[in-house]
Amino acid sequence: MKVLLFSCSTGGGHNSAAAALAQELEARSVESRTYDALQFLPKSTADLISHGHDFAYRYAPKIYGAGYRREEKHPSSLFYEQSIRGIGPLYEELIDQAPDAVICVHLFPAMMMTELRCSYGVRIPTYFVATDFTCSPGVGDLQVDGLCIPHRDLIPEFVTAGLPQERLFPTGIPVGQQFLHPESREEARRALNLPVDGRILTLACGSMGAGPLRTTAQKVAELMGPEDLLVTICGSNHRMYQQMQSDFFRPVDRVRVLGYTHEMFRYMYASDLLLTKAGGLTTAEAVAAGTPLLYLNAVPGCESHNIDFMTRHGCALAVSSDEELQPMLQGILSGAIDPRSMVARRADFPTASAAAVCDLALRHAGA
Repeated sequence: MKVLLFSCSTGGGHNSAAAALAQELEARSVESRTYDALQFLPKSTADLISHGHDFAYRYAPKIYGAGYRREEKHPSSLFYEQSIRGIGPLYEELIDQAPDAVICVHLFPAMMMTELRCSYGVRIPTYFVATDFTCSPGVGDLQVDGLCIPHRDLIPEFVTAGLPQERLFPTGIPVGQQFLHPESREEARRALNLPVDGRILTLACGSMGAGPLRTTAQKVAELMGPEDLLVTICGSNHRMYQQMQSDFFRPVDRVRVLGYTHEMFRYMYASDLLLTKAGGLTTAEAVAAGTPLLYLNAVPGCESHNIDFMTRHGCALAVSSDEELQPMLQGILSGAIDPRSMVARRADFPTASAAAVCDLALRHAGA
């Protein structure tokens, strides 16, 4: 039995979902291979997509959000046309690997598989995993065997987009196995060499370190008490890391600045509050870890839908501006607002999502 996993190098969340599925398949002794879908496109096209996404996401979020909203209101065929330029090399890889099933955690490879199915008759069992709490533009056009969505309450939105309900499976978003074997707050803090006592706030804006990290860190540092600690994680944003290393925070020695970390799961377990942009994977991981969430509206687009879904369900807090951040933090730090109350409202979110996705794909493949 062999399963091919297709992600896309446009941010770390999709790759994290693919890695979680690969972990689950390995635990079942099922062979898998993971691909970046951009490798099947002409290099110039792949570079434009990858670098353009990273630049807009990190440095021009308003432009990124405007483009996303335009696609929602007036869908174009541009992304589909660009993605299917890779179907030739992809088809050759499928013939060579002869997989029993394909799982796509990004829209691009799912579009490629749709074209191969509709125009060339390729019938490999294929599943798409939505990694945001919304039906993104283009998802409604997919022709796959099943769509794995984050929550059952999203079914009407996907049906409205034209997808048959019988192909929708509310599996949740796959997260790594480290979230299936939770650590206590004390265990996580000791492993990270953090104070066991006191309150720890973690500020992180995804693997790329997008969003207002510096200004938010300064505001938090000014408001928190003498026993509080702020951990700021800059991800792969080396420029931000260097800038924040040189910043002079008050109170002194109560702010730790980190670059990229492979132990984000432990910081979630260790934290009393996670301040973050509203990535789908970050959200799913925080739900699995039982970490209270305060969203910064850093990158409009699909993340705006994540904020809307989570706040409507009472499962996260959010601010849309610096002006809103200060009173929200004051309420949390003073105890007037209890962010832990949101965690109890997440009881109906799916757990063991990677296992649920793999169950579907392997069942269809005849395992």
